[in-house]
Amino acid sequence: MKRKKLRHSLVYGTALLFASNVLVKGLGFYYRVALVRLLGAEGIGLVEMVTPVYSFLLVLAGLGLQPALAQSVAGDRSNSETSFSVTRRLLLISGLGVSLVAAALAPKLALYFAADPRVEMSLLAITPAVFIVSLASAWRGWFQGRRDLGVLGMSQNTEQVARVALGLYLVPRLLGLGLEQGAAGVSLATVGGELAGFLYLALTGSIRRRKPVSAGRERRHMQAARRLLSYGLPMTGGRLVNSALLMLQAYLIPFCLQTAGCSVSAATEIYGRFSGVALTLLHLPGVFASALATAVMPAVAENAGAPEALQPYIQRPLQATIICTLPGMTLLFLYAEPLCALLFHNAPAAPILRALAPGGIFFYLQMTLAGIIQGLGDVRRLLINNTVSGCLLLVGVVLLVPLPDVGIYGAALASDLAWLCGTLLHLATVRRHLRQGLPWLKIAGPPLLALAAAFAAWLICEKTAAGGGAWFSIAGAAVAYLLTLFSCGRSFSL
Repeated sequence: MKRKKLRHSLVYGTALLFASNVLVKGLGFYYRVALVRLLGAEGIGLVEMVTPVYSFLLVLAGLGLQPALAQSVAGDRSNSETSFSVTRRLLLISGLGVSLVAAALAPKLALYFAADPRVEMSLLAITPAVFIVSLASAWRGWFQGRRDLGVLGMSQNTEQVARVALGLYLVPRLLGLGLEQGAAGVSLATVGGELAGFLYLALTGSIRRRKPVSAGRERRHMQAARRLLSYGLPMTGGRLVNSALLMLQAYLIPFCLQTAGCSVSAATEIYGRFSGVALTLLHLPGVFASALATAVMPAVAENAGAPEALQPYIQRPLQATIICTLPGMTLLFLYAEPLCALLFHNAPAAPILRALAPGGIFFYLQMTLAGIIQGLGDVRRLLINNTVSGCLLLVGVVLLVPLPDVGIYGAALASDLAWLCGTLLHLATVRRHLRQGLPWLKIAGPPLLALAAAFAAWLICEKTAAGGGAWFSIAGAAVAYLLTLFSCGRSFSL
């Protein structure tokens, strides 16, 4: 009965977040298309250089407490209110401190951690969001641990709607003052969006939350702080390493392009194609995988003490990730040129996207596996895995991008290899906890067979369709894919 209940909860939670992510990703994709058209590849390159620094600051301020609180609440509801109170106070202090320091050091951050000094204004504009996100993280961890994923979904919707509305209002007006000011408008829109999401979470949580009893409060708070930090600090270490690696990537790719002979402006533009166009399209099919990674963590945490009960909560998310991302990566590979040209008016980004697409499946598998490992509580191994794969990425960038005949495609190849490495390391970690291997024929067999049938149908439709019937070919492939999955039995069952 418990297993059936947990399975239903995982499906329900994933479905809620999936529905939310469809709106969030759809709005975000539309927003990114509009930004690329407004700012151009060079302007979006400036925006993308700010993102890794912003992510690093968020991780530094968050102390890993959101997943720590989610796991604590999922495993022990009786102490959830005490854990929440402690988490909120810790995040208030860390968020405020990091925001103030980042604002004071914005010129230095732009000088030493970005390949283009024009990002200073955007960095300064985005620092208030660090404090806001830190406060919101306590509520997100509390709702995630309680599996109240509908609230998380609505907060994401609120945040994205506010961000897009503000961005589309501010960017065209500030762009008249210069490219730097236009990019800073994106940062200001992020601050407004995060504030709207936080207010929704705080108002909803204040209505639903019960106040903890005061007897023995100080001693319980100290115990909760030690417990949360013992989980959160190693998680912070892993995320700091990951964010630092991404920050180095955002610096090294334009720098290596300059080494290969590009000007600062040209290197920023090429990086904008890589990160702002190609990676944006690569992330689009992940609307389900990101929801699944969030929902699977508390489900695994509730069964972490019983390895024999973990198999369904690992096999089904992995199979669902493969089923949902294989078609997306294939479409991106086959239709890279029309997608980049039609949506972003940036056809030169198509070869970069085509080089990234084969590794995309490992990117999403790595995401799902990370959620599973967090649920298992093995955050130290997660840190090691992310460090190894991230270092491989940087080495690949340094060795390949400066080569004149390789350039930005070296960054795509290095990303593919790093995602593959991270997936293999995460799988080894999960296998160690399960004390047995995973049935990969059962997990990956039906999706791969369905993909083969879909590709065959696509080829037939391409040959028979008259005058560029791309939609006809895609529809035929989709029907073949779904029918093959259906014929394989309950392949998509969670």
